[in-house]
Amino acid sequence: MNIFMRLRFPFGQIKTFKLPDLGEKIKEATVKKWHVQIGDKINEFDTVADVATDKMFTQIPSSHTGRIHKIFHKEEEQCQVGEDFLEIEIESDVKDVQEQSKQETKQVIKQEEPQQIQLSNNDSKILAIPKVRQLAKQQGVDISRVSGSGPNGRILESDLTQTKKIQQNESQNLNQLNLKTDQAQEQKIIKMSDFQKGMQKSMTEANTIPHLYLKEEIDITNLAELREKIKKEKNITFMTLLIKTFSMALLKYPIINSTYDVNKPFEYTQHPSHNISIALDSPKGLVVPNIKNVQDLSIIEIQDELQSLREKGEKGQLGSKELYGGTICLSNIGTIGGTYTGPLILAPQVCIVGIGRLQTVPRYDEKLNVVPRKIMNFSFGCDHRVLDGATVAKFCNQWKQYLENPQQMFLQLK
Repeated sequence: MNIFMRLRFPFGQIKTFKLPDLGEKIKEATVKKWHVQIGDKINEFDTVADVATDKMFTQIPSSHTGRIHKIFHKEEEQCQVGEDFLEIEIESDVKDVQEQSKQETKQVIKQEEPQQIQLSNNDSKILAIPKVRQLAKQQGVDISRVSGSGPNGRILESDLTQTKKIQQNESQNLNQLNLKTDQAQEQKIIKMSDFQKGMQKSMTEANTIPHLYLKEEIDITNLAELREKIKKEKNITFMTLLIKTFSMALLKYPIINSTYDVNKPFEYTQHPSHNISIALDSPKGLVVPNIKNVQDLSIIEIQDELQSLREKGEKGQLGSKELYGGTICLSNIGTIGGTYTGPLILAPQVCIVGIGRLQTVPRYDEKLNVVPRKIMNFSFGCDHRVLDGATVAKFCNQWKQYLENPQQMFLQLK
C-alpha cells in the first residue's frame, strides 16, 4: 500500500490573484487573450493570460495550483496593476492534509517497509521512510542529493536538517557575493566641469529658440583637387577653406550674420564683422572660440588662427578674447563621425551649420555616367524669429557655388 495514493487534495479555499507589477512604472494592461476558462485545472506557473501595455506584450503565470473559480475581465478590457485579475480555488494546505490523515499515516508506516526508489540517473537506491520523504518535500530538499547516515545508507531526519543548513549557507554566500558585485557596479554621481556647466546653460537656452532646419549635400571634388595643389606650399585644411567661403557668402547675405536679443523682440543686430565661432572638442569638453574679422583675413591667416585656437583649446588656455564676441557658428562634427545633424544655435547668434564627414560616393555626371565624387553634408540650424527658409536656402546655394566651383572663390578674393 502506498501512502500517497490515499491522500487527496481537497479543493475549496479561494485565492484572489491580482494583476502583478509589470515594471517600467506600468499602471495598467489590456487583456489580449485568456488561456483558461472557469473550471479549468491549472498548475503553479502555468500561463493564464496574455496582456499588452504601451511598452510591451507579456504572459501572466498563475501563482497557485488549483481550479479557475472566477475571471474578472474580458478580452480587450483593461486591468489596473494590483486589481483583481481572477480567483483560483486552491488545494488545501499540506499541514491540513497531514492533520486529516495523521492516524492513517501512522498505521501505514507501521505496516510498510522503507520504500526503495530507483533513481533515473544512477543505479543507487534511496532508503527513506515516507515521513522523511514528505519532510524533504516540505523543506524543498532534493532527497536524491542527501547522504544517508542510517543503516544501509537510510536517510534520517537529521540528514535532511544537515543538508538544509548546507544549502542555506551556500545561498547566503551567493547573496553576499551578489551584494559585493552590485556594490562594485554602483552608479556614480559626477559633478559637471565648468566647461560642461557652460554647455548645459547655453544648450538649455538654445532649446527655447524656434529652430528652422535646412540640410544640403555639396560636392567638393573640385575643392579637394585644388587643396591637394595648395598643400605643396602649405598644409591648408578643408575647414579653413570652408570658413573662408562661408564668410564670402555672408557678404551677399549679411542677415545671416546677425544676433537676436530676446529683450528686444522686434529687432535684431546685423554685424559687419564675421566673427565665426568654431565648435571644438577639447579635453575639458565642448568649447566654442571664434576667429574674428574673417572677411579681412587671407586663407593662410585663417589657417594659422584656427591652429592657434585648437592648441589653446587642448591646453585649456582659451580666454575671454577667444570665447566671446562670436556672430555665427560652424561645427565640424564630421571629423569624428556622422553625416547630417540637428545643431542647436549658440544664442544670441541666429545661425549654426553642422558639417558632416567627407565621403567618396557614386554620383551621375552630366552624361549620366556613374563617377566617384567627394561629398559633404551640411545641416543649417537657424532662428526662425529672424531668418526664413527662403533666405537660408539662397545663402546655402551661394556657399555651395563657391565650394563646388572654387575658381569663383579665387576670383573674388580681396
